[in-house]
Amino acid sequence: MTFMRVVIVGAGMIGIHIARELIEEKRDVVIIEKNPEIARMVDNQLDCLVINDDGTRPETLRQAGTSTADWFIALTGSDSVNIVACGLVAAESNTTKTIARVETAFYSAFSPAQQKAFGLNYLVNPAMEVGRSLVQIIEEGFAEEVIPLHDGQLQLRAVSVSSSHDYVERTLAEIRQSSREHFLVAAVVRDNRIVVPRGDFKILATDRLYVLGEPASLRDVLGDVEGLSAAARRILVVGVSRISEQFIHAFRNRMEMASGSFLSSVRNIFKSKPEISVLEFSPDEAKRIAQVFPDIEVMQGDSSEEGVLESIGVERADLFIAATDSQSKNIITAQLSKALGAKKAIAITENDRFLPLGPKLDIDALVSQNDVVVSTVLALIRKGHIKTIHSFYEDDVEIVELAIDEASALAGKRLRDIVLPREVLVAFIAQEDGEIAVPSGDTVLTGGDVIGLVARKNCIAGLESAFEGK
Repeated sequence: MTFMRVVIVGAGMIGIHIARELIEEKRDVVIIEKNPEIARMVDNQLDCLVINDDGTRPETLRQAGTSTADWFIALTGSDSVNIVACGLVAAESNTTKTIARVETAFYSAFSPAQQKAFGLNYLVNPAMEVGRSLVQIIEEGFAEEVIPLHDGQLQLRAVSVSSSHDYVERTLAEIRQSSREHFLVAAVVRDNRIVVPRGDFKILATDRLYVLGEPASLRDVLGDVEGLSAAARRILVVGVSRISEQFIHAFRNRMEMASGSFLSSVRNIFKSKPEISVLEFSPDEAKRIAQVFPDIEVMQGDSSEEGVLESIGVERADLFIAATDSQSKNIITAQLSKALGAKKAIAITENDRFLPLGPKLDIDALVSQNDVVVSTVLALIRKGHIKTIHSFYEDDVEIVELAIDEASALAGKRLRDIVLPREVLVAFIAQEDGEIAVPSGDTVLTGGDVIGLVARKNCIAGLESAFEGK
């Protein structure tokens, strides 16, 4: 198993989430937290060393062993503290890689030379990451029951099984044999837990399935999804926040890139130039955002007041994005927008507390800030070219991608000949030529392939060891 040591400064929600993920992957984690009450709580919750001290003190950093750590991650609420801490670590170690969380765009604009001068390997700006994530979601096409993967070349569809469904009391092997289409049941939700199924797994009427496959195959098996790739010509954003501002920047940049590319997926989705409107409660913030983006429509008003959403034409919105600083208000407002006629709605949440409500709501997508940042950080620190492309909110299960090295002992082997942990399932193969397919047991791995796996988080470190070059 690949050994990795990680030191984290700041035990906020993101820090705890990342630490928990790494501990589940059998990493050696040290947390530095200045607040004694928070440090005591974390010490009781997590199986790792917790140091109650100031993460900018050189003595504290030495106590945490940062000079021998693989990664140092600064996640406090202060940009300057995070940057100083990374600089102190880099000054005493040439091998420890550093990541600093920053909220202000000033630090995010550092050039590579400036980052190096401050001892920073990577900067992660939560608002920027969420803004980019929103643009990606829009590009790939989305709906409540569909998660697009690999630029929409694959889909993960959520399907509720009923007593009249053809799948009930049949094994997955039987279901696949009777279908002419190639698809994979990647995960099954049973009793609010995720099961990573094998061929002998039998479906029950109370199960909820996550089915993976190419869009055309899933359409034939499960039917069409209404409005999945409908053009979004009118986008209505409620709330001026760092996230909404970064989304507008990222979206406009993507549109400018698309204007020079005749094959751009953005131009396929947006048949004409989209119209972006913003609704903001604060008169001062509404005035400011109008000055930042003089070519977009900015309206001042409270979305929770009766008649306000109707007065700005919410029923004509192809896409409604609730991006205020209140996650509960975002969920309620996005739900209301759908009731008033908006074609699609996205709600920004701070954490994943409300994600289990997703299937019960009419909202097309819930985007968790914390989950986006955690995924970004984990993608940076995981070895073996492994990254998470989807996390199931019901359990500690992910879909991860892992690149097959030319020197890997598994290159040239058929999938049926590879021994993997029971709770790991090969989901798809992305080949160097761009082809993506749901594999069979006879599929042969080659160097350069990217393999997608459904796996429990505690299996990920073992996967790195299994697939790394020999």
